[in-house]
Amino acid sequence: MKKNLLALFVCVLAVSLQMSATIHIVNQQGNTFSPADFTVLVGDTVRFEWNNGSHNTVSTDVPAGAATWNSPLNSGNQSYDYEVTVAGSYAYVCTFHAGQDGVFTAEAAPNSVQNVNRAAIEMNVRTTANGNLTVHVLNASGDKATVTMLDITGREVATLHQGVIASDDFTIRQDVSAFQRGIYFVRFQEGSRVSTRKVLVQ
Repeated sequence: MKKNLLALFVCVLAVSLQMSATIHIVNQQGNTFSPADFTVLVGDTVRFEWNNGSHNTVSTDVPAGAATWNSPLNSGNQSYDYEVTVAGSYAYVCTFHAGQDGVFTAEAAPNSVQNVNRAAIEMNVRTTANGNLTVHVLNASGDKATVTMLDITGREVATLHQGVIASDDFTIRQDVSAFQRGIYFVRFQEGSRVSTRKVLVQ
């Protein structure tokens, strides 16, 4: 009975923490992010919103245990949500425009329970000269996931995987020899957790 009550209390606490989470909007305005320096709480979401041009948002420094991100911001990808899971300072840039950068500081929410069993997603992506793409993901939680491939403009060009992942350590192999040569992004999304990696198709 005590175990059941404890489980119920944890569920109620988790739901109440999720309900009190805040979405912080960062607007891309010209070659700037606005606001460029702000504070959030662990559990909040930072939403990057596109206004015009071709941009991206790429993490350059995150606290230990936090997921990195690399997401296009353009007409095909008009927003990107990043869920803050670890307290500390997060720095980010647009790699297309020098000086377009920002930082936010995450503070632990009062009486918060930080992701006890939820490690950051790790993803390694590589291609070979003959056009074979390998995507290796660690720390997936076993929920429904989507793995897509985007071109340099952020347009989705292929779905590599869609569905439940049975293991927290899995690999996808794909023939991309028919793709035009150039830079692409591979994006893994599982619920609110997103990880993106850049890859060169030769």
